[in-house]
Amino acid sequence: HVYSVANTAYRDLVSHSLSQSIVISGESGAGKTECTKQALQFLAEIAESNENIEQMILMANPVLEAFGNAKTVRNNNSSRFGKYLEVFFNQRCCRA
Repeated sequence: HVYSVANTAYRDLVSHSLSQSIVISGESGAGKTECTKQALQFLAEIAESNENIEQMILMANPVLEAFGNAKTVRNNNSSRFGKYLEVFFNQRCCRA
């Protein structure tokens, strides 16, 4: 489950000071964007971020998608590329 994966990654980051990665993959229309939104929202919440990091990242998404989307059988607006996202945490909060 997305919350379990995000929670484990965050807890390991905090307790072991080790960088963490979460890979969200799947076929067109599988819910990758929604899963990413949920993970970011959860991480921002447990990290007690006041900077609305999830919203800032999602605001950039339409610009990225304008450069390569196409209609497919499963999705009217399917990306033709992968997305790479880095979120950095420090003692105060997280940032993208």
